[in-house]
Amino acid sequence: MNFRVEIRIAGYVAASLILERDPAQWHALVMLDSDVQETDFVPTHTRSHLFVRFDDIEEPRERKHLPSKSLLRDALQFAHGKDKLLVSCRAGRGRSAAVAYTIACQQLGVDEAVKLLDPTRHRPNQLVVRLGSELLEDSTPLAEFERWRRDNANVRRSDFYDDMEREFDSLEAQGATNKICVATKRRL
Repeated sequence: MNFRVEIRIAGYVAASLILERDPAQWHALVMLDSDVQETDFVPTHTRSHLFVRFDDIEEPRERKHLPSKSLLRDALQFAHGKDKLLVSCRAGRGRSAAVAYTIACQQLGVDEAVKLLDPTRHRPNQLVVRLGSELLEDSTPLAEFERWRRDNANVRRSDFYDDMEREFDSLEAQGATNKICVATKRRL
């Protein structure tokens, strides 16, 4: 594969800071919860963007939107041929990690895709990974993801809360806030 895509995974706050500091440098793929409304920040700070709306759930729940093959297909098509791709969801841990992993499997191969995942911060949405593997018509992405989960089963994010807290404090100290979306009345 000659083309190399740079993929970054970030929560809304970190993604807002990245886009503010490097306007028009990134293509952004943003997963939105069902109860938020996007702002005009992403369209004005990216080369291109796609908002995909589904919640970080793996089974049906009232008033929540499940990920679907159709939504994931849209994400894969959007990501195709992009050189710098910022993949973001609320926390940058579940949906965005799963979608970024699937995109990397398609564009870079499974070995490179697994390297995107950090067991101290990511808990990729399993349904998204399964749907992605089905869309790619390849069982390897799901099998390697399951192996990664087994290999990292002993890693608890709670052991790294201090690191995450320091990272969030650092983002706040730099003036970072979520500029990507706002809660609708239902969430408030």
